[in-house]
Amino acid sequence: MQQAFDPLVVAQIVLAAGADIAFAFAMGAVLIGAGSGGSERLRIVRMALAAWIVVETLYLPLQASAMSGSTLADALPAIPLVIAHSHFGLMWLIGMAAGITALLATIAPRPAHRHAVWTDVLQAALVVVAFAHAASTHAADAGDFSAAELVHMVHLLATAGWAGVVITAAWPLRRILTAEPDAAANMTRLSNVATCTFLIAIATGLMNAYRGLGGTLAPLTSSLWGQLLEAKVIIVTVAIAIGAINRFVHLRHMRAGNPAALPAFMRLLTMEAVLLVLALAVAATLGHSIPAATG
Repeated sequence: MQQAFDPLVVAQIVLAAGADIAFAFAMGAVLIGAGSGGSERLRIVRMALAAWIVVETLYLPLQASAMSGSTLADALPAIPLVIAHSHFGLMWLIGMAAGITALLATIAPRPAHRHAVWTDVLQAALVVVAFAHAASTHAADAGDFSAAELVHMVHLLATAGWAGVVITAAWPLRRILTAEPDAAANMTRLSNVATCTFLIAIATGLMNAYRGLGGTLAPLTSSLWGQLLEAKVIIVTVAIAIGAINRFVHLRHMRAGNPAALPAFMRLLTMEAVLLVLALAVAATLGHSIPAATG
């Protein structure tokens, strides 16, 4: 990918960040748990996936322009060639097909009082979307289904899950999740899901960082990729600290019946959500920079 942030690259980063945030909303609404505003959660997933499809569609001509080295207008006729004869095009098709399948799964009827197969279809389709994304990045340089690619796929799912449950709870599902008498149970479930996904995201993120840095810390200060990684680490570290305060202080007070605990929890959750949205934007910028190990 191009290292200089010319207008085309900036536009790609903006769209990529938008797609990642939309995917996080979808993942978060799925993972936050049954019983927490079921119909509203499904509506959020549907809207997020629709936004993701639109953004990914807009991203395609930009990528065609970047691959062909031509202007955006001149690259439009090359889109069919990009789709049919490039690895990116194949992964874009797979991801788009999975995204549309996931969207259709949110529209399909769900019988009451029993598990719907469409829920499984939705979850499987989100995994395929993450795989297609991972396979379109530098993680795929070692080949499809390589260890690096699979680790990055898990990282994308975990990161979207962690950021997703936080931002979904902080904004669109805030009223539902904070309604009594279920607020403490909802926040406990939210904290448990966020903790699990965060641990997976950190573990796979360390593997990605080791690969991207080429096994040495020197590029952290000597390369743009390393500096962006440092910025992401700082943002994530602050988000982790905020989440820890919520889990080990305010959540305990909430369970004990302290009425001041829930507002305090939600204030910190909103701060964490802002930081994680920023982390997703930095991650999109990282994805459009050349890793230090290959730069």
